[in-house]
Amino acid sequence: MTMGELWPRLRPLCRTLALVGWLASAAGMGAGLAVAIASGTSLSATMNALQLASSVCMGVAVLSFGAAAILQPDNPEPESRTVQRDLPDDAVGEFPPTVRSFLLGALALLAGAIAFACAGLVLNSGPSPQSVAFCQVFLLGAAASGFTFMVFSKVAPSRSRH
Repeated sequence: MTMGELWPRLRPLCRTLALVGWLASAAGMGAGLAVAIASGTSLSATMNALQLASSVCMGVAVLSFGAAAILQPDNPEPESRTVQRDLPDDAVGEFPPTVRSFLLGALALLAGAIAFACAGLVLNSGPSPQSVAFCQVFLLGAAASGFTFMVFSKVAPSRSRH
């Protein structure tokens, strides 16, 4: 199933919350990248404000995605028999590839955040503003991808639920 097929299955409130989360993630990633790329060895007042904006966006994104995931009930409607027949026999209990890709993306981005956090910790002077900003960017991406997986996994057809 594609995102276009899963999107109408979400509650309108959950759609709105997911959109807010994606917009906040994009804004936070943009602010974090600006800090990571444009800042020097110390942060100016503008860069401090951008880093604060990135942190606020991260909080907004996590809260809105979390609310969307909590408010979206599991798909109570059994799938039609044609959809069940279209699934291969080895796909029992699995989600469609579109939904699974968000989980893989979340894990890859989380690994990037851990790598930048570890790189910042081994510096003699401690984490630099750039490593902190890149951590924020990767954490925002991981949160957006992981929560998107959580939201869409509730409405995606899976044979194990039937």
